[in-house]
This record gives sequence, structure tokens and C-alpha cells, in this order.
Amino acid sequence: MTITSGMKKRSRKRPHSPKKTLSSRRPGGGCGKLFGQQECQSFCELTSDMIQVFKAEGAILEVNRAWCKNLEYSDKDLPQLTVFNLIHPRNKKESGEIFLAVLRDGKPRKYQATLIGKSGTEVDVEGTISRLLHGSKPCALSGVFHDVTRHKLYEQLKDEFISTVSHELRTPLTVVREGVSQIRDGLFGAVPDDQKALLDMVLQNSDRLSRIIEELLDVSKLEAGKVRIHRKLCDIAAVAHEVVANFGVIVKQKKLELLTDFLPDQIKIYIDSDKIAQVLTNLINNSLKFTESGHIKVHLRAMDGFVECKVSDTGKGISGEDLPKAFQRFTQFAREIGPGDKGTGLGLSICKKMIELHHGRVKIESIPAKGTTVTFLLPQYTHRDLFKDSISQAMSQCVEDGSPLSIIIFDILDFEALEKKLGDKLVERIVIKMEKIINNALRRVADVAIKDTKAIMVLLPDTQKENAYSVMGRLSQLLEDFLVRDQKTSKIAVHSSVVCFPEEAKTLEEILDGIYK
Repeated sequence: MTITSGMKKRSRKRPHSPKKTLSSRRPGGGCGKLFGQQECQSFCELTSDMIQVFKAEGAILEVNRAWCKNLEYSDKDLPQLTVFNLIHPRNKKESGEIFLAVLRDGKPRKYQATLIGKSGTEVDVEGTISRLLHGSKPCALSGVFHDVTRHKLYEQLKDEFISTVSHELRTPLTVVREGVSQIRDGLFGAVPDDQKALLDMVLQNSDRLSRIIEELLDVSKLEAGKVRIHRKLCDIAAVAHEVVANFGVIVKQKKLELLTDFLPDQIKIYIDSDKIAQVLTNLINNSLKFTESGHIKVHLRAMDGFVECKVSDTGKGISGEDLPKAFQRFTQFAREIGPGDKGTGLGLSICKKMIELHHGRVKIESIPAKGTTVTFLLPQYTHRDLFKDSISQAMSQCVEDGSPLSIIIFDILDFEALEKKLGDKLVERIVIKMEKIINNALRRVADVAIKDTKAIMVLLPDTQKENAYSVMGRLSQLLEDFLVRDQKTSKIAVHSSVVCFPEEAKTLEEILDGIYK
């Protein structure tokens, strides 16, 4: 084995008169030309929304009173400012792209960013960027924003509260369940049948509470953006079969049928198998709750560029009025008073977010008294698509943290010739083993290795280039030891290289070009 390494600015004259807020403009003046009637000008001053009129390159032309109040600037500050002075560094690049796109095609776009006030206060805003015309020519952009800082703070506090409470409930609940289970099993003496029935009820409700806690934790992590998916090439049909098998006992108890319809029998796709198993488990569990007779069916189809999965049942169904709310959190339909596992109304919401993390789509169809079908589509990534998506996620996190990202590539040379010599099945097993060796050798949770057919990519967030070379040397030695031990693979040549963001490559395409050059 051998391992080797290797917004265009437009010129414009500055006006001599200082910029003014909308409130200081005379009716029929500059504001009138941009906004029209005096009534519109009055509305701009009375609204609590922040309004700014600006050039795409950043020069501020007009602002209203709410804008000045929220960002703590006065009239005399405006001539020295541009919109890019106010935008948080993590939002500047995306903002510039949005501004130029709106100016180019005239289509308003939704906008989210963090603005920096005069005293350094961060103001989270949401709103719309639109194009303004002078005659028939684009002359400026307008931004209408509302302050969502407090809303985001409340959302964060709520998520932290749910997460903290859920974590704190887990340990005592585990202790309670274990104690009751030992008593129920007679470890501390014989237990009469009537007491066993009562203890069984306690255990069932303990398990239900445990599921509620897990769902609350899942929602909290999803809302906070803390859930990361780790795609690997999996047989989704095998994943579905395993999930279906786990429901065998309860399906028999309810005297239902749990059917499968997979075409073909084996469907390879890049997914996070644990997350998709969780989605299927939630969907089948939902069907079981609301199906008293008939069947539940899991359907898989390999389509052009997608895999389609359906979970259908012959249950109660959902009314047309309630159907649009199906994926909302804490939404429950036809809840009845009395015993039984009614859940939290979080299952479908969790499923939707898990599918969206895979860049898939999900929909629900239902007819009251006839049944419900939940369908989701998962994209079938190529190897380059997988690398692209994984790098994009890592880049986004590094931009947010202001940290570098290093990427190591181990590329098998003369791959086609090697397949002819050893056979594609053996070579595939070798690459899978190499990926496993690398992942086992990585020392941080954030580091991950992902393979395609003939290469393995190692993502090292918050890692400088010189440190990445040290990691590459250590991993290269491990791969060499593995390949040399196997006589059949001793002739394999692997080339290793490092690409560092943003030092060497500043965009996703530049990184991919560095990988596939």
C-alpha cells in the first residue's frame, strides 16, 4: 500500500445634505417620490415596524422613527452608515446576495438577520426586502422588519426549560420503574395477581411517561437546531423490516395485520438509518393508536431520484378541518377521556422535521372512518451530493462559530483496475472497513468520516490546516497497517490530501473542486 499527500459596487456621488429620517422629510419631498402619498408617509412614521430605504451596495437613503429607536441611531449618524455596518458578520454574505437578487428580478424576498445597534445591542429582525422604482427603473430597495429578539429569547428559554425538565425527570423515572419491576417480578416475595395487575398498570404508565420525555427532548433538540444527521448508504427496506418486526406482538394483541410492500426488495439510499427508523416507528405507532380493525401497511418504492415511503391504515381517519393541523406540535385529534395511550401530539411534528433534515417532503391524506396515509419522499443522493450536503452543514456551523473547517480526502488510486482485479464486492467491503477504521479512530464527537465508492472524506470542524495534517498522518498509518495485513489488498494505493475552509477554499464549489480535482 502507498499513501501520498498532496455585489459589485456602483459609483455614486455623496449628497452634501445629511440623510434624514422619514419623520424629518417634508411632504412631497424625497420620501414622497419614493413612497407616494403623504398618508403613506404618515403610516411609515406611526408603524412599530422598522423601515429602511437603501441602495443595494449599502448606502442608506431613508429610515423611519421605529428604525432609529430600535437601533439607537440619530439623524446625524446616518451619513456615516451603510446597511452592512449594521448587519451581523454571519449574515452579511447572504444579505448581499438577497439584495442583489431582489434588485435584479424585482421579486420581494423574506429576510432574517441580526442587526447591531449603536451601543452594540443585537436586534433579531424578520421582514421583507422589496425593490423600489423611479419611473420604470430600479432606484433602491426597501426593508420592512419587525423586531423578533424577545420572541426568539422566549423560544430559547422555553426550549431550555423543556430540555432541563425532561433530563431531570429521566433519572428518577428510571429508578421508579426499576423498583416497581423488581417487585412485580417477585424478587422481594410473592405478589398476588390483583397486585400484579396494578403494578403492570404502573409499569405501562411509566413507559408512557418515558416516551413523552423522549419526545419532548427530541422536539427541544430539533427546535434548537441541535440535531445532526449522519447519512450512510443503507438498505431502507432492511430498516423498515426491522421496525415492522418490533411491532409483531402488539399487532397480534390488537388482532390487526401489519403488511409490507417493498419494490424492489432491497433499496440502497444515503440516510441516517436511526432517524428514519424513528420516523417509521412513530408513524406505525400512530396508526396502531387509531386503528381498531383491518390493517396497517408500510409501502416502499424506488423512484427516479427519490424513495417513496407510505404508512397507511384503516383507522378512524382525520377530518378535513383538522388535517391541515396534523404536523403542528401538541396537536391531538379525537382525543377521548379514559384510559389508553393518547400520546403528546408530538409524533408527526418530529417526523416532519426528521424528513426535512434529510431534505425530503412529507404529506398526510385521510378520510374519516376509512383511514390515514402518511407519505414521505427521500432524495437519492449521488456520492457527490452526499459530500456536498455534509460539507455544507459543516461549513454553516463553522461560519456561525467563526471557526475553520479542514477536510481530509483518502482517494483510492486506479480504482477501476482494482475492481477488475479483486472484484467489486471485495473492494466495496474494503472501503467500508476503511471508513469504519477511520471513524473509530476519530477522537471528537464532531469529527466524522463519510465514504463514497472510491474515496473517504473526513470532516474536522474547528481544526486548523497544520493540525489536520497531523490527523491525516495518524489515520494514514492505521489504513496502511490494515491493508498490509491483508495479502489481497497489499497493492492498493491511497492518495491523501487536505482542503481547508476558508484558508484555501472560500465556497462550497471550491472545496468540491479541491476534492474531485
